[in-house]
Amino acid sequence: MNANKLRASRLRFGLVTCLVCTGLAAATPTPPTVSADDLARRVHALVNTERKKAKLPTLAWNPALAAIATNHSRDMAERNYFDHNSPEGRDFEQRYAQARFDCAVHAGKIIWTGAENIALARLYNSSRRVNKVVTYDWNTPADIARMTVEGWMQSPGHRKNILTPHWGQQGIGVVIAAENRVLVTQNFC
Repeated sequence: MNANKLRASRLRFGLVTCLVCTGLAAATPTPPTVSADDLARRVHALVNTERKKAKLPTLAWNPALAAIATNHSRDMAERNYFDHNSPEGRDFEQRYAQARFDCAVHAGKIIWTGAENIALARLYNSSRRVNKVVTYDWNTPADIARMTVEGWMQSPGHRKNILTPHWGQQGIGVVIAAENRVLVTQNFC
């Protein structure tokens, strides 16, 4: 197996996407400290960088949307699913309503009620066992944020959400879950 395949990191999104990672951290047995709030802010900044490249206004951080996003990421982590809809079939609009968050963005004759992106990443890219000792190629928070946004930008539906001109705000919720999974939900209004 070549070195690039060993470095391959799979990220799953609402629309299936795979990425190959570059610039890996050193292999160590101990994971780096990753703050969910810091990671959410990094994703927020990178999304706004993509919007600036497209000559679109940046998105303001909305704490209510971030709370809705965090609750969805937590639900996916705790109940071990990965989907825009909960196992009961509840989507982002129902989560907005449950949180009493009203999103009504007027764009011409259309009223937009929000949008959502989700991503599943890992704290590490690969692991290896040498003399019964497992070491991991851990991702830094910057790596995880970059791979998440790059994955969304390579997915037509997620890219469209990020580059939709009428959105003015976003909230991002990150949960670091069992098995080194990182669940990211991004909500727009």
